[in-house]
Amino acid sequence: MGGRRECAVENVCVVLAKSKNGGRILRDKLEKIGLNLPAGRRKAANVTLLTSLVEGEAIHLARDFGYVCETEFPARQIAEYLCRQHSDPTEQYRRKDLILATKQITKELMDLLNQDRSPLCNTRPQIILEPAIQRHLTHFSLITHGFGSPAIVAALTAIQNFLTESLKHLEKSYPSSNSHLSVTPSIDLKNKEMEKK
Repeated sequence: MGGRRECAVENVCVVLAKSKNGGRILRDKLEKIGLNLPAGRRKAANVTLLTSLVEGEAIHLARDFGYVCETEFPARQIAEYLCRQHSDPTEQYRRKDLILATKQITKELMDLLNQDRSPLCNTRPQIILEPAIQRHLTHFSLITHGFGSPAIVAALTAIQNFLTESLKHLEKSYPSSNSHLSVTPSIDLKNKEMEKK
């Protein structure tokens, strides 16, 4: 019940502050109880739909988004569909190398975002990243009310799943004992033929 009452009070304050002369009336009432609120605009960042969420709601939304990305994103179907668009075996070997490189870079970004220790709700976790990068992650977290980094990690997880499924499909379609076969097998054959002569 306390949470609802708190939201109701906040909503009244917001409506009052936005009404004609409401800002002045609100400042006067706050001053009577010992709070000084100087006149002027306080909008420091662009207003988004995330602005209207409290941190708890934003974190819950990010958690649900992560769950849906993990369980419902059609990674295998998309991987198979896109791999079928590229049927040349030479292209497939190159594609495999690109997928492996993409997985590595994506993992680096996920690892960094998972080390984000931005303050959430009433918690102030121990910072493990360099302050220079943590400052920017904290700004992003504050702007998104805690939704930002977990949502990006969720999306990157879906991408990682897609890349993993792509590799599985390529290995099934083009099995090889060596995952890094030469991109130019015809040149290798010519070299072997010349050696025989």
